Amino acid sequence: MLLAGCGRESGRIVLPAAEARPPSAAPASTAAASSAAPSIPEIVGRFAPRDECGGSPGWDAFFLRLGRAIGQRDAAGLVALADPGIVLDFGGGSGAAELQRRLSGSDGIKLWAELDAILKLGCAAGPETGNAVLPWFFGQSLGAADPYQVLLVAGEKVPLRAVPDSASPAIALVTWDIVDGIEERGAFRKVSLPGGRQQGYIASGALRSPLDYRLVVQRQRGEWRLMAFVAGD
Repeated sequence: MLLAGCGRESGRIVLPAAEARPPSAAPASTAAASSAAPSIPEIVGRFAPRDECGGSPGWDAFFLRLGRAIGQRDAAGLVALADPGIVLDFGGGSGAAELQRRLSGSDGIKLWAELDAILKLGCAAGPETGNAVLPWFFGQSLGAADPYQVLLVAGEKVPLRAVPDSASPAIALVTWDIVDGIEERGAFRKVSLPGGRQQGYIASGALRSPLDYRLVVQRQRGEWRLMAFVAGD
């Protein structure tokens, strides 16, 4: 650091004797600045959830019933909102009866948790009137990004850490942006920030694939119906 008016003698910095001052505390602003922790870079993306469906004819009442059925783990109530031929996977699984069986079976806990997560992530209106998809993120263009490779950081100021340890200090904070997934390390995932400018670890629970579970909804004869509840491609 350069010190104005300082000289050097025998390799040591020599302070000028003139204008000697009694020792005193540094000004509050200087002391605060010197003791403040270094700022952590924040990366803010464009994928914070939005609701493009609210206000559409019949949507609010439908969404209220959907939220109630999911919150109460009411399989029959959810099935009542589904199309008879609802698609459940890409291997031929479909139908309202099959949906009820899955929700009530050994996979039920996981499926209800997926539905809980979907409800909090907004809704995208489809290109045609009367179509919608939840979460909102699924309806967005990723540009040149590979949907099989990227992950959504689903939250605000999610820590990116140098090592896969929750006690490790954050080297960046990421808000609703996509990152490249590299490898899993226990409860963490090694990722690369957009443009590959930095790598680190983010808790797996804060990450979501573009191809994770989604609900496809369509308005038929004046009523909204669940047309698909699927993951993958």
